[in-house]
Amino acid sequence: MSLKQQVLQLLENGRGQALSGQQLADALGVSRASVWKTVKGLQSEGYQIVATTNKGYILQESNDILSEQSLRACLLPKYAGIDVVALKTSTSTNAEAMTRLMGGNLKHGTLIVADEQTHGRGRMGKTFFSPKKGIYMSVSLCKSVENMQDVMVITPAAAVAVQRSVAKLTGIDVKIKWVNDIYIGKKKLCGILTQADIDFESGKAGTFIVGIGINFVEQNFPDDIKDRASALFEGQPTVTRSQLIAEIYDNLMTLTDNLSDREFMKEYKEHSIVLGKEISYAINCEEKRGKVIDIDNDGGLVIQEGDKTRKLTCGEISIRSAENEWI
Repeated sequence: MSLKQQVLQLLENGRGQALSGQQLADALGVSRASVWKTVKGLQSEGYQIVATTNKGYILQESNDILSEQSLRACLLPKYAGIDVVALKTSTSTNAEAMTRLMGGNLKHGTLIVADEQTHGRGRMGKTFFSPKKGIYMSVSLCKSVENMQDVMVITPAAAVAVQRSVAKLTGIDVKIKWVNDIYIGKKKLCGILTQADIDFESGKAGTFIVGIGINFVEQNFPDDIKDRASALFEGQPTVTRSQLIAEIYDNLMTLTDNLSDREFMKEYKEHSIVLGKEISYAINCEEKRGKVIDIDNDGGLVIQEGDKTRKLTCGEISIRSAENEWI
């Protein structure tokens, strides 16, 4: 670890508190001049570090630069051994995880984040708008799952992890649109993309990569989505991205530790915006409509179509709102 990384880790661990140059120098076994030079370098990179006479250096609580050090300072001690990768720019964090997987360099629980994505991906091959200062994170789950029903609930588990975390840290009650989107009101806040590495000989999935993208602060959304996209904060955020990422990470790891336990599906249903709603969807390229009467414990939609019911396990849906709008 470089001196810059070591100084930053100490400042992150003591965020909001004053650490004197002598304290930092003694802790790292370097001179005060080296500490001063390192802090100057961090300030030039945009870190909000205040130097106070007779007190020392203070990393401001509002500082929101993503780094391995900021994330490790927020993660629970039990995750001290995981790999954490913080990138300024990435094509997509899921693509980064896949590259590491193909190279044999991806461990269970690896957390990859980026400040921006140049080719963010959504489901069905769609692009995901990923400008700077959003939350773009991928988590690797390296575990063999034989039961396909368990595979189907990884994305719902991730949706519950996001819902729980946002509610806990911000008090905002976000909702879940089946199967992988998080909404504030009628606008999309977050998308989730789960990818699996399948062993075709055994038919088992051994590694899952869960990608989560959140519009953290208000952005200049492109014209095609500006009326359908929302951000978590319109003004000054009340939490940092590292704090929210760490909370989501803990919830996701906990919920996916035992996929056969479906207790979290109760929360998924409680926060669903599709239950009881009329929806439109496509089956074999034919548009159909029906009313959602349930979401089963495997994450499938139970739809009433006249006097028949149908179970939908994948696909895209649109919901008719109370104002007769489709979202």
